[in-house]
Amino acid sequence: MLGLTSCVDAYMPDTVDTGVNYLVVDGFIKGNGVTRIKLSRTIPVGATTAPPAEKGAQVFIVDNTGLRYALKEVLSGSYQSDSLLLNPVRRYQLRISSATGAATYQSDLVPLKVTPPIDNLKWRLDGSQVQLSLSTHDATGQSRYYHWGLVETWEFNAAFESHLEYDPQQKVIIPRVTPIYTCWRTESPTAIKQGSSAQLSQDALTDVTLLTPSAQAERFKIRYSVLVSQYAETAEEFAYYDLLRKNTEAVGTVNDPLPSQLTGNVHRVDNPNEPVLGYVGAHTVQQKRLFIGRADLALPTGWQFTTPYQGCTADSLAETVFPYDPLSVPYPRTRVFVVPENIPLDNRYSHGFIVGYIGSSKECADCRIRGSNVKPSYW
Repeated sequence: MLGLTSCVDAYMPDTVDTGVNYLVVDGFIKGNGVTRIKLSRTIPVGATTAPPAEKGAQVFIVDNTGLRYALKEVLSGSYQSDSLLLNPVRRYQLRISSATGAATYQSDLVPLKVTPPIDNLKWRLDGSQVQLSLSTHDATGQSRYYHWGLVETWEFNAAFESHLEYDPQQKVIIPRVTPIYTCWRTESPTAIKQGSSAQLSQDALTDVTLLTPSAQAERFKIRYSVLVSQYAETAEEFAYYDLLRKNTEAVGTVNDPLPSQLTGNVHRVDNPNEPVLGYVGAHTVQQKRLFIGRADLALPTGWQFTTPYQGCTADSLAETVFPYDPLSVPYPRTRVFVVPENIPLDNRYSHGFIVGYIGSSKECADCRIRGSNVKPSYW
């Protein structure tokens, strides 16, 4: 019998070591609010470091009459405008000058696309999945191409509730002051979500699926929310992001399309042949938020949720105090829970007397490792 084996080597382009340093422009011009633009530089494909931020640049929104709106650098490489209400009959572009002034870039002038509202944002339980979908339409027929961004937030609890904490000032165990049991986690899915009614008689999209998370996911254990942002695109911007989606999400098997060269609408003024990554569109944005509570799902009794805490044990740490352990320290002092990675949960008792503490790791008892203990304003 002839045995055949096969393997696929990782594809590493010839450009890995060329040291390219092209500008990357991430963001769009928002016609009804704050414009946020992130600037960075490309790195070789095989690099393990994060792309370097483009710091100290001068960034402006400019319309076709020459009116300019400045963006300020709020974080390294992240630029932000004031809240703006732009004139929908004008065309807009982004202009960027490097910190040294040696290079100037600008995007093509584009129309400001006025986005229609989201008609309906809903969910339904489909077997073991929660299907999130929306419907929208434009009675004027001027939208046709749509893009959606999602921000998910959910409430969750750590594996164990801690009633004690170590006070480094007094160097003793005290009743817990800082809440670390309940937190809120926020994530933004990176998958590109678009839809088009260009081939339909009406500019309307119905029940477009946005997400299909598992109903066993931790996000549905207490309460979940998703904020959907919708904006209309030009046909050119839609095509750019559709190609980007194919390049970043579809490539992986022999049947998938090969990566294609992305051509955006940002150019270096004095050297149009220099590649610049990014497409800067201009749109107004419409948003809608949805909440799903655990009770809303009406899940069967005993339903099991998948969480990162499956391997946690409440008594993984224990400490006995003096005199019950002659070599230890007296209550309420501690040696074990001086270490920040160790979290005391409760006192240990014997015959009504405190003889020590039980605890767990920070990963299991401190929800702030994975989220924020500050309740969102919309919660």
